[in-house]
Amino acid sequence: MPIQRSAIILINEADEVALIRRDKPGETYYVFPGGGREAGATLEETAIREAHEELGVDVELEGVAANVHFNGLENPYYWAKITGGVFGTGTGEEFEDESSGYTPLWIKREALTDLPIRPTSLVQELTKMTDRFYNIELKDN
Repeated sequence: MPIQRSAIILINEADEVALIRRDKPGETYYVFPGGGREAGATLEETAIREAHEELGVDVELEGVAANVHFNGLENPYYWAKITGGVFGTGTGEEFEDESSGYTPLWIKREALTDLPIRPTSLVQELTKMTDRFYNIELKDN
């Protein structure tokens, strides 16, 4: 059964987007910081928890940028800003398995289309945006 997910979009003053590089055997790709909703948690709580676990930062959510429809579920991606912590110091269970290959990093927004980033529909919107967008509906394969 698919798990509903939520994630954050974090853009710094240098117009760089926070992403997680996933290195798996035979495949490298990038994702937005986020994860699956745990029982009893809201999607907002999930996004905040995952930002802390994966990036090492505390965030404040600033609205839903997009709802990405995947596996029959609506998965929100929230605009976020850092309110504390140190980027790159995440200690979530993702980092316990050395073969999982989780690397938090900043990528220039204009370079996003050069990389295999999931979801691609959101990347397309981020690269062409001039202002923040809210509550757009996207589909991803």
